[in-house]
Amino acid sequence: MRLVQASGAGAIPSLSLVLISRYVPIERRGKAMAAIMSAVSLGLGLGPVAGGAVVEYLGWHYLFVVTAITLLLLPFFAALIPAEKARKGSFDLAGALFAAIGTTGLLLFLTSSSWIALAAGAAALLLFVVRIRTAAEPFVAPSLFRNRTYLMLGAVGIAGYLCSFATLYLLPQILVRHYELSAIGAGLVIFPGSLLSLLVSRKVGSVIDLKGNDAIIRYAPFALLLSVILFALFVGAGYVALLFAYMILSVGFTFLTSSISNEMSRILEPKQIGSGMGLFQLLQFFSGAFGVAVTASALGWQKAYTLPHAFGNIYWGLAVVAAASILCGLTYLRSRNRQAAAA
Repeated sequence: MRLVQASGAGAIPSLSLVLISRYVPIERRGKAMAAIMSAVSLGLGLGPVAGGAVVEYLGWHYLFVVTAITLLLLPFFAALIPAEKARKGSFDLAGALFAAIGTTGLLLFLTSSSWIALAAGAAALLLFVVRIRTAAEPFVAPSLFRNRTYLMLGAVGIAGYLCSFATLYLLPQILVRHYELSAIGAGLVIFPGSLLSLLVSRKVGSVIDLKGNDAIIRYAPFALLLSVILFALFVGAGYVALLFAYMILSVGFTFLTSSISNEMSRILEPKQIGSGMGLFQLLQFFSGAFGVAVTASALGWQKAYTLPHAFGNIYWGLAVVAAASILCGLTYLRSRNRQAAAA
């Protein structure tokens, strides 16, 4: 059932970005992208608050009643989304299965140290590469993996997701296990950062539409780096410090993901937007799951340390990821500008 749930949850952000790229003019696309990504940030922050309240007062089974409410939106989608003619084609089920088995095998290896899972995952990824090179309509267009500017831009977004998802896994544990807050209390520490992201989203979109994506791609990764360094330094200093650190991370994440999604819709050819946005979301979700798996394993490796020390070590590791995103962002801008000058 979790696989079915994840299939829908993973598809919606990708379809949202494709819809925006297809129907929103480029001069207004920044605001639309920012609205979607701020909603994602709000959902990530509101989830612990709502989830904590439901678990504490009703029981965890009722969480699924809350998520099922989204079905009420289907009539609005049917009425408002522009009608499109179905195009003949086929879905590469084999390629999708190879990608799913490959990523799952790698994650299982990280969390359980199963060499069988690693071997199965590596074999599936090898078959995935062979499949997309030979299939008439592959699950992912091979040309995307040869597009260095696309991959470099995607790497910046992947780093943002890794830091964000790892924090959303670690922060409730810090607040509950070290500061002994309730589930609702932990959610209320996380929520202000997500709410702030929603409030600044309109400004984010205006900046993108008026001035482009360059400044955000250049400087937003520094917000990620600052936030994880603050987490590393002040993880044991009080949960108020963690609240402000997460506010920086959440706002930086919204700025960065909005700008990268907008930029990606500009550099991809129209026929590649669907596949390119889908692959980008796939890599982002995998990086989020990878961040959770690695941090969970890292906590297990540090049982000899106090909780603040162990959490701090993990955040110093995330600082390396954030620093790499800065380098990738600058490399992308340099490469794109060089290509534009040559053209």
